[in-house]
Amino acid sequence: MRLLDGPLHLPVPLSAPLLAVAAWLGLDQLASRLPKGSLGALLLRRARLSLALTLLVAGLAGWLHGRLRASGWELPGDPAGVRDALLTLGLIWTLLRLKTTLLSRLGREEDWWPGRDPRERASALDLIDKTVTGLVALLGGLVVLKLLGVSAAVLLTASGLGAAALGFGARTLVENLLSGLMIYINRPFAVGDQIELPTQRFAGRVQAIGLFSTELLTPDGEPLYLPNGLFIHSAVVNTSRRPHRRLLVEIDLTLPAAPSGEAAATPRSRAEAIVEALRQWLARQPQVRQEPPPRVAFTGLHDGALRLRVEGAMGTDLDAFHALRQDLLLEVAEQVALHGGALAVPR
Repeated sequence: MRLLDGPLHLPVPLSAPLLAVAAWLGLDQLASRLPKGSLGALLLRRARLSLALTLLVAGLAGWLHGRLRASGWELPGDPAGVRDALLTLGLIWTLLRLKTTLLSRLGREEDWWPGRDPRERASALDLIDKTVTGLVALLGGLVVLKLLGVSAAVLLTASGLGAAALGFGARTLVENLLSGLMIYINRPFAVGDQIELPTQRFAGRVQAIGLFSTELLTPDGEPLYLPNGLFIHSAVVNTSRRPHRRLLVEIDLTLPAAPSGEAAATPRSRAEAIVEALRQWLARQPQVRQEPPPRVAFTGLHDGALRLRVEGAMGTDLDAFHALRQDLLLEVAEQVALHGGALAVPR
């Protein structure tokens, strides 16, 4: 069996494929000895592919690098450095795969999140995911560069230039990054929350929180990407976290005098009958909360008409709110007409 055609005619080494197969079978045997569905078994099976491929590719690449250099090719580094660099990259890949599995399992464990809202849980998992990924990638990159022969002086110079660039030319980038970390730590909102920025006139549902920007979905269905620094310098109203949604209707109406001889149908008695009917209607609605208690009353005069105010509280579901508000408006109109009143016409 030949690896390359041409002047080399070198046989493929068997040690790398054998090690890869041994790693796969060994991890599979260890996983089979653990309880089915346990975290250890899940992680071992998750690591099989990446570790086996890492051993295979690193072994073949190191061998090929050495043979090419022996044939007179000018290649950077040495075979051991190339092999170790690929092994490091494979280890990084394995760690990132295990991280994904761990976070997925952690998100389903209720004991780890006592009393936490699902959106807060998702935000915390997202922060852990980005932090671990960034640290593993940074440390792994430094190790790989060192194994490939990049001197410490070059790394220090590059880090110094990077720090200078951040200090002089990337203030906004750093501000957005730090603001993103503050959002993760303080959690003023989470994915799925409905938020508003009154001073900026932005509103929408949070779709994703990144390290540098946050994605909102506006009421018109358009994606909106805002830099994280904007949330630090602006007031944020999180409408999803309010304990209830206020139900408020104010209507102007008139109560013409009843025909003579109908003393029971005075404007006062008809107004009181309307108020009582609406109170009973609110009491029959399961969506309306009794704390704070609903209120129905005439609150004043406006352009010669009586102003009726109906106030209550309900859950935060927006669709249910609009449906109940519509029913309330229709009920008010029906009760006003039933008791001989009329909706006031604006002057």
